[in-house]
Amino acid sequence: MSFWKSLFSKPIKTGDAFFGEMRFMEDAACPAKSYFECQCYFAPSSELIELHITAELSGPTRQQKEFFTWVEQEYARLTVKLAPLIELRFGTWLIPSAVIQDFIAEFKPIFLCIPACNQQPIEWEIVFDRVPEANYCIAVSMLGDEPQYVRIDD
Repeated sequence: MSFWKSLFSKPIKTGDAFFGEMRFMEDAACPAKSYFECQCYFAPSSELIELHITAELSGPTRQQKEFFTWVEQEYARLTVKLAPLIELRFGTWLIPSAVIQDFIAEFKPIFLCIPACNQQPIEWEIVFDRVPEANYCIAVSMLGDEPQYVRIDD
């Protein structure tokens, strides 16, 4: 595949019974970096969330679908672990005395990166908008169920 063709090739649209309509974004130079992007209903927020699912054209794996279900089921427990790390990051970035009163009410999940899920523990990322402020995003890198790093993008 030529450089120009790989640069300007259109994404392939497909469907998945679990995730719904998806677009496949092929990385011809490094197939392991190819991924699907889509929106999917996320039960903890009762809203759609953007997904980035690292996968081949054959589609997301059973393990990736199970991982998504696990994140939904464990969301409340995960947010208890995320809150202190986010508060600490706020303290060094913007709000020195920030205290999260109600994580579910104050942070809206907007993006979830689902890796290949072929190694344990799974490295993944979740991104939040701060409610009602939406002028920055909070990305949390995770290793299994443990938050590793918080990044604030404004």
